[in-house]
Amino acid sequence: MRTLLRNDLLQYESPRRIVRILWIAPDRGSAYVFDVAARACEARQVRLATLEDDVAAGRANRLAEDPYLVAADQAALPPRHVELRDRAWQIVAELTAQEPGIYQARRRGQLIAAYTERHGISHPTIYRYLRRYWQRGQTPNALLPDYGNSGARGKTRASTAGIQRGRPRKDGAPPGVNVNEAMRRIFRVAATTGVTYQSRRTLYDAMLGDFFCRRAIDAATGRVTRAAQPEGAPSFGQFGYWLEQDKVLQPPGRPLPLPPDAAVAQSGKPGAAFRLDAVRADVCLVARGDRDRLVGRPVVYVASDIFSGMVAGLYISLEQPSWQQAVLALAHCAADKARACERLGRPIAAADWPCRHLPELLVVPGALRPLDGGGALRNNFGVRCISGTPENETLPWRAALERRCALLPLQAPATGAQLGALDGVLDIDQFSRLVIDAALEHNLLPAAAGPAPLQLWDWGMRQRGAALKQYREDLVHCLLLPVHEALVTPEGIRLHDTYYSCARAVEERWFERARLRGRWTVRLACDLANVDSAYLLDPAAPLQFHRCHVTGPGSVQRPLAVMPAMRPGPAPAGPYASYERIVGGFVS
Repeated sequence: MRTLLRNDLLQYESPRRIVRILWIAPDRGSAYVFDVAARACEARQVRLATLEDDVAAGRANRLAEDPYLVAADQAALPPRHVELRDRAWQIVAELTAQEPGIYQARRRGQLIAAYTERHGISHPTIYRYLRRYWQRGQTPNALLPDYGNSGARGKTRASTAGIQRGRPRKDGAPPGVNVNEAMRRIFRVAATTGVTYQSRRTLYDAMLGDFFCRRAIDAATGRVTRAAQPEGAPSFGQFGYWLEQDKVLQPPGRPLPLPPDAAVAQSGKPGAAFRLDAVRADVCLVARGDRDRLVGRPVVYVASDIFSGMVAGLYISLEQPSWQQAVLALAHCAADKARACERLGRPIAAADWPCRHLPELLVVPGALRPLDGGGALRNNFGVRCISGTPENETLPWRAALERRCALLPLQAPATGAQLGALDGVLDIDQFSRLVIDAALEHNLLPAAAGPAPLQLWDWGMRQRGAALKQYREDLVHCLLLPVHEALVTPEGIRLHDTYYSCARAVEERWFERARLRGRWTVRLACDLANVDSAYLLDPAAPLQFHRCHVTGPGSVQRPLAVMPAMRPGPAPAGPYASYERIVGGFVS
């Protein structure tokens, strides 16, 4: 452990505070510390060994960077700011030279009273300078004036119809628009989904073309028509300002772990029970390959841990709500989130979303009750399903998603007569990235009434153990994916318009046999929303399945690498066998 030094910042979790080491005695026996959030100018004497023990035991964390340090380009400072800083520094430099007396309450009062009598500076002014100096790193620049805090910074101004906020435009430019919450939501969505754009300007131009145009549904064809809309668009400055205000382009940082003795009110432990919920998003999506064709409002299925509130799995579908689709959110619970997000253009660190597990119990709302009582989950993975909702009816993850799009009841219609502000722009991949960002925001950011779900999840894993179960990702997907009848043809194993091949088909020369003797059917476990991944179920050996890969017609005769068969439990039956085609979805 590095030796503690003067000016180091130590962060404590219980109670939550950050203290700065103001001074260390020459014999390193004691030190004076100051709470940087304190409103009073009071330093506290502690034994230096106590601080070192707190860091070694994990009760305190030494911050690598000083977020309160004031650093400024001297040449860029206004002369008035420099004058005020130097005047304050003259006072502080004389007082802080009296160490350690300036840190002792009685002696500090005497020193300030004497200075006031000599120079006529008021007590409150001197105390304000000292507090600012101790808070901001004990440098002269810590005394720069806080004019940046003037004008109620950080508070959104209310707008009045017909009255433009901000300074008037120059040179006869149009008056512009007031940015309201609906427009800020468009900014968030455009920034979240525009992963291919390299600069803020190109992101802004793309947003204008996508969202700030006239969109309507052609009555004859049912397709989206678009026309330019020169008025009513925000300026580039407004766009950039609100991206900064809402921290849209700044990914949430990983919260610090809770200390072992943290007071956690929640009972239970991670994985004792997951809750499965579903909502319909008020966003009408377009098809991936045909952006003028509407495909409806998606249903978002979310599996969350009841103990921590952690979002553990997601699935997005364009079909009517059903158990067959909802259970795929549980399949996503077992997925490697870093790899799944990478495929959708949202790279994350594995530690940001560490859930790769199934729970002991799954609480399912009545509208999504499984037809077979959850037999596939219970028999294959030991996950019991019960109908109902837990005592806590609130869904904390909704707030992060509602910041990006409005949410509708699950029974709301999949289409609307008119297009809203977000309709007719996003496809399901872009919407999936939006939902990922909402889940990460919820998992990583502390709640108003307590720690972040990730903090509770990690703390519960360390302190209370876990009721989690981990299975191979391929195994979980194969046993939970819907099963389809596919046709073995000379060109490949055809499911709708997609052709597959696998090691067994190549070894046994299936495609040559289909050319000579005719075609036959096989069973594939596949989510048609993500046709890149499919599994061939072996009727001759129920305990085997084979991973398939997409191939083009006519190319399957080339030798392929042999892939070993995987051996899970019995293949599922029942509702999965007649599962209807899914138009879109989020799968890992």
